[in-house]
Formats: sequence, structure tokens, C-alpha cells
Amino acid sequence: MSALKLDLEWRTTLMTLLLFPGLIALGFWQLDRAQEKAEIAQRENDRAQAAAVSVAVLRSMPRAERAYRKVMLQGHYLSDAVVLVDNQIRDGRYGHDALGLFFDQASGQYLLLNRGWVPGDSSRRSVPDVEVPAGDLTLTATAYVPPGDPYLLAEEQFSSLEWPMLVQTVSSAALRELLHREVGENLLATELRLLPGEPTGFRRDWPVVNVSPEKHQGYALQWFTMAAALAVFFILRSTNILSLGRSSGSTDGVIETQAHKSPEKKE
Repeated sequence: MSALKLDLEWRTTLMTLLLFPGLIALGFWQLDRAQEKAEIAQRENDRAQAAAVSVAVLRSMPRAERAYRKVMLQGHYLSDAVVLVDNQIRDGRYGHDALGLFFDQASGQYLLLNRGWVPGDSSRRSVPDVEVPAGDLTLTATAYVPPGDPYLLAEEQFSSLEWPMLVQTVSSAALRELLHREVGENLLATELRLLPGEPTGFRRDWPVVNVSPEKHQGYALQWFTMAAALAVFFILRSTNILSLGRSSGSTDGVIETQAHKSPEKKE
């Protein structure tokens, strides 16, 4: 019976050494991302069940602790103040997130309050006409803290404050600076999102995470499958395991044939 032989062809070996660890690392990275997204979703759910806090309490919290906190607001929208976040897609349709500048009377703070999504003109020739409610209101919102720095097509610059303002992101430093000049230092640097069911809002179905934990797990499975396929390719390419399998099958067939052969009669 032939022995298992190993023949390390350098190209195959080098390719395997370079790719295999990377594929495994990518798989575990996706599993880590899945765990992270699951924790974010759980934290959002837990904080959504908690009682709403005041703007003053929210302001005293560290930035990371503000995420998904329910906040009680009492005050009014600043007349005509509308901020439109560009290129927000819902169900394949182009539109904007519409934010108002809300003054909270109890804390004396101005807040950027996201009222939800409105459809827009995909040709960008016009912007939607968003009505600003008048009068004192009591509203409930959640604080939104983005997980990282937003991707910008170009650095935003604003020469003057004109309503409505079209921006790439609410967390734009240029936008904050311009609003500070308008309302002073009493501007809370955290976006608030109006809860579904609250008045003065539009479509409010923001995803908690942009990619679900299940999707990350699916990506991890793909990377691990590719690593397994590479390992199988390396074994088949670098050993004689296939020929051993064929020869073993042939030998078994011969033995089986001989075992069933009838003995010859002696005369």
C-alpha cells in the first residue's frame, strides 16, 4: 500500500500562507461586528424602555451614554428653521431627513430635532417645502449618537445661514459653527429624533444598525467557507491523497471479486 506523500509546490504554498490567515481573520472580524451590532440593538431596546430624561440631564451625560436615551422636550420650534439632510433613501426613493431647531424652555437649550424623512427631488433642482409648526409643544425624542465619523463627498462650507439648509450630515462641524453664531452657545451637540407617534413628525423608521447581526454572520460564513475551500485545494494540490483513494478503491474491488469467486472442482 502506498504512503501519503507531501509535495509543497512553492506557488500553491505561498498563496495558501498569504490567503488562509486573512480569510480566517475576516470571518472572525465579521463575527465581532455581529456581536457589536447585537449589543447596540439591545442597548437601544433597553434604553427605549426607560423613562424619559430632561434635556439638562442628557446634557450632563458623557456623549456615548446619550445614545438612544429618551428625552422629554417642552418648548417651540424656531420659525422657518429647517435643515435637510441630503441623499436619504427609503424604499428606493430619494429624500431628506427634515430637522427643526427646537428651543427647550426648561434647559434654555436649542436642539436639532429630526422630524423624519420627507420625499425629495432626485434631480436636486428643488427642495421640499417643510412647514414649521407654531406654538408651545411637549414632545418625546431619542438621542442619536452616530457610531463613527460620517463619509463626506466634500468638506461642507456655509457662507451664511439661509433656510432651508441642505447638508450632508447633521454632525457637520461647519453646520454647528453656523448654528452657534445664530443661537449662541446654548446648542446641544447631539441630534434628537422624534419618536413615532409624536406630533409634528414625518416618516420615522430609522434603522438602529445599518447592517443586521444576521448579515454579518452570513458574511462570516462566506469567509470561513472560502478558507475551507482553500485548505481543501491545498491538500489536493500538495499531496497524493486522491491517487491513494483511487488505488484503495481498486484494491477493495479486486479483493471483493476474489472473495466471491467459486472454488474450482478437482477431478
